[in-house]
Amino acid sequence: MAPERDERLYRFDPADDSGIFLGLSVLQCALVGAGLFLSVTALSAGVPLVVAAVPALAGAAASFARLRGRPAWEWLGVAWAWAALCLGRHRRWVAPLALVPDDAGRPTPLPPCLAGLTIADVAWRGRRRLGAVRDTEAGTLTAALRVAGPPFVVQPRSEQERLVAGWGDVLNAFATEGGPVTHVSWSDLAAPSGLKAHRAWLASVEGGEPHPEARASYDELLAGATECATAHDVVVSITVAAARLGRRHGSEPDAALARALGSSVEALLRAADSAGLVASEPLSAAELQRVLRVRCDPAAARPAVVAGRLVERLGLVGPAEAGPMALEADWGHVRIDAAFHRCWRVAAWPRLPVTPAWLEPFLSGPGVTRTMTVVFCPVALHRSRRRIERDLVKLDSDAVTKEAKGRRVDARHRRATQALHDREDELVAGFAEMGYVGLVSVSAPSGEALAEAAEITEQAAREAGLELRCLEARQDLAWASALPFGLAPKHLLGE
Repeated sequence: MAPERDERLYRFDPADDSGIFLGLSVLQCALVGAGLFLSVTALSAGVPLVVAAVPALAGAAASFARLRGRPAWEWLGVAWAWAALCLGRHRRWVAPLALVPDDAGRPTPLPPCLAGLTIADVAWRGRRRLGAVRDTEAGTLTAALRVAGPPFVVQPRSEQERLVAGWGDVLNAFATEGGPVTHVSWSDLAAPSGLKAHRAWLASVEGGEPHPEARASYDELLAGATECATAHDVVVSITVAAARLGRRHGSEPDAALARALGSSVEALLRAADSAGLVASEPLSAAELQRVLRVRCDPAAARPAVVAGRLVERLGLVGPAEAGPMALEADWGHVRIDAAFHRCWRVAAWPRLPVTPAWLEPFLSGPGVTRTMTVVFCPVALHRSRRRIERDLVKLDSDAVTKEAKGRRVDARHRRATQALHDREDELVAGFAEMGYVGLVSVSAPSGEALAEAAEITEQAAREAGLELRCLEARQDLAWASALPFGLAPKHLLGE
């Protein structure tokens, strides 16, 4: 009798929150130190003790107090971002009107959160062209393609593990020394699809008068299925940077960057095929413009049934109408055209080991238009080794300091140390390190519907073991970074 096969589980390393001294972060140490310095200076100047103690107490409160479930010092970055948004007059933006009907050659007007981006065609495979998003501020070029695979949930456990390992091989191919790829991302737009297409097809093929009871029973079945029918649009993007080319570009940096993007796309297609995934041709410039238009207002792009026929509401999209027509950023949401969006960052991943299909219930939650984007940043081998050594030294010294001061080294500290040792073993075994950040956003046609969809999403995230943190005061930047357009994760690190 063959032995039973052990099922593989997957775990996420805990976040490094050990700080730089006794578990305190740089900002916490700075707040406490600045408060003590000001109090001592005030006392030296003859200020009464009650008044002089105010800076020290304020610094301690900002470092250790909690507000709305988060450390008070984290709100300082949020307040700074909100002040910059309001003072910079970027809360509201309206696209400029075209002065002439013909908009050929005119770039897509974009709001400040997408400033510096242009969509154009670049050479690929000789005479063929692929669409690319150029970020003039970061010096990057991004291509995107749609990727699909076999129905993951219904696959046997061994096949699920093979597909997960295949996607890991895809990412591992770009974690090379001196490679031009800065990050790879996947973005899944899940929206209620309904059964309009099926109803339209049913109306076109029905012959004769159906049995009334059978028709009523089938209509009841369709009514129940409509609530859970969801359509997914998965787009994988790959970004190359001019800064990583060094002196290889010669006198034509733009042409060298385009060649680097083309070769990276070829490598991505080969890796996806080896992993058992079905990757489409790279999206053209017109298709990228359509993706942007759909992400601005997903509901406006859904097909409708007119006179028994399925009609696309959104046809060809030109540069003039690809981007948002109007944008208004608020504290907890951003309104783009007729759609309201709210964005979160995945602050914590599951703490317990998970199965290969652990994320499926969250991605397929019915009734909500939801986008999840995960950005992977390959880390070079020498940088990964140096980071592991630095973090191990920091954790060891922190443990020695705690023991010397009579404080206990808790289980979280021990687990973080063990995770670093495990990562070091994985590097030796040939597995590259990947930095990653997750973004989740929901869209709704009104503020009330957005609040309901946000509550459903947060509950679904808790059931999946995810901890979502709303990106207050930076909703426009978060929405832009969730697009498959290669915006660097640094836009999200304002906390």
